[in-house]
Amino acid sequence: MPANATVLAAPERNRYFYGLMMDAERFQKDQDYFNHKRALLNRFVTGTGVVCGLDLKFDKAKATLTLEPGMAIDGRGREIIVPDDTPVDITELTDARGKPAGPVPAGSIIVVSLAYRERTVDPVPVLVPDCDHPNGCAPSAIEEEFAVLVRVASGPPPGAPTCVFGTLAVPPDAKLTAAIAKRIVDDYAPPPADPSVPLGRLTLPDGPLDAAADRRVVYDNTLLYDLFVCLAERLSQPAAATLIYVSGDNQSAKAGNALAKPLVVALVDGAGNPVTGGSAPEFTAVTGGGSLGAVNATGPGQFQTTWTMGPAGPQTATAKSSQSSLTVTFSATAK
Repeated sequence: MPANATVLAAPERNRYFYGLMMDAERFQKDQDYFNHKRALLNRFVTGTGVVCGLDLKFDKAKATLTLEPGMAIDGRGREIIVPDDTPVDITELTDARGKPAGPVPAGSIIVVSLAYRERTVDPVPVLVPDCDHPNGCAPSAIEEEFAVLVRVASGPPPGAPTCVFGTLAVPPDAKLTAAIAKRIVDDYAPPPADPSVPLGRLTLPDGPLDAAADRRVVYDNTLLYDLFVCLAERLSQPAAATLIYVSGDNQSAKAGNALAKPLVVALVDGAGNPVTGGSAPEFTAVTGGGSLGAVNATGPGQFQTTWTMGPAGPQTATAKSSQSSLTVTFSATAK
């Protein structure tokens, strides 16, 4: 088992048999085996971030910041438990272990993070003295603690998450399988250099406190279920307008020439009736280097445009409308 239990290595555990001498090293092997497996599962299956609680409360009048109880999983897959309300010193910067590292510069934006820490406790007599314990006593337990880190923000908070799979066909096809496979491949990475869990940022001296933008969240089954229910409710509501495909897909033409038939889309309401008024949809050449002509209305809620091919090869174009969340994708081939 490697000294760093967060790296990938062939797990090794004890094989017991009658007459095996169990010493400290063999007992430690069992602990390392299970801690190593749990850390890997936490990192790659459960995820890292805040599991529950750990809210930050800023009292502007008293200029105090308090961390509430909760649990997190750090970047190395270790669980961090905060059992009680914990005051945060917003006047002192810390190092990576939570030790004071100097005063906070006036007017700074500080980022508060949570780090895993251990300490040895409960000293007991050493029954068989050795060179490692010359005073005859040694700690008999390891207490898993936490440290609150206070550092000056190095930049803006991360942006809001976006879809990482791009535009996919509906219903899903082989491209979705390939995209998921690539995502799984890209997900493997060694533990980050800074495994601490960001909780929020505070602008000194009077705020505001932002306890959301920097915070990563572990999505447990209950939270995922609530999100799915919310999404299902949204999708079941009739849309004010939906952009739908009419005609023009899967054509071909010589490179530099226009397709024989125009690209046609329509805006309809929840009952399938044409939606009139508002701006026309926007057609865009996405791949292949072609170009789209002017958009013309051909009837109530219906619009079309011409598509001139780019260089030889497959081409794609899309139609979008500010009145609909759906996008229509067209494919063509330039000969």
